[in-house]
Amino acid sequence: MTDPNLSTPVRRRPGSYLWLCLATSFVAFLGFSFTYFRPMLAGAYPEVSPTVHIHGWTFFLWYLLFPLQAWLVRSRRVALHRTLGYTSVVLAVAMIFTGLIVIGIQMEAANQPDGPPFWQSLGPAIFVTLALFAVFYGLALRYRRNRHLHKRLMLLASTGALGAAGFRVLGQVIGMGPAAGIGGILLPNVIIVAAILIELRRGEGVHPVYRWGLPLSILAEGGMILLTPTPVGQVVSAALGQLGVVLGPLY
Repeated sequence: MTDPNLSTPVRRRPGSYLWLCLATSFVAFLGFSFTYFRPMLAGAYPEVSPTVHIHGWTFFLWYLLFPLQAWLVRSRRVALHRTLGYTSVVLAVAMIFTGLIVIGIQMEAANQPDGPPFWQSLGPAIFVTLALFAVFYGLALRYRRNRHLHKRLMLLASTGALGAAGFRVLGQVIGMGPAAGIGGILLPNVIIVAAILIELRRGEGVHPVYRWGLPLSILAEGGMILLTPTPVGQVVSAALGQLGVVLGPLY
């Protein structure tokens, strides 16, 4: 997933990228330890559609694979890295497809007069995080033979999909309300800021991928949060609700 082309000698850098990948995955598992793993182990998790479990476990497997792939590249185990890269394609497709089903179903409910306020206010922004993941991952595949582009696009994709976990982490501090939802969507971008600061400290400057990728993430996420109460946002909400109607039989 992270660096499939190492045919030319590369001076080894400190393992900061691997640590950024580990930090990203740590947030994912920490967030869902509160609302998924602990209740499951205690036998207290409510009965939900199998699609919800499939959706969750494809994300969990992604965040296990992500740092593993970074470690394989750092260890020069490129052949295994490439083989596991095909697994990432399967996971990404499953993540996106099940994500669309779950978001669509929730937005169908949110569009009702007594729908859940959380999804009414943040559903479109949650969809944007899934769209950003798809865009960044697609670009990472396109540039998989350029290690400098590929690994940064993979980090953008993986932090872009952290919104749900970020919400759960922040919710333990300030409560599981809209503020935690907004913060959970936006705060994972701090990991990209950290990546930029590390590279600046090395005198490398801001890489072009981060130069456009970070503003795109913030503008898309923040912009949709602000647009949701407007007529434009309501059109998006209605469209997502219709998506739920279409995909509902798969839920």
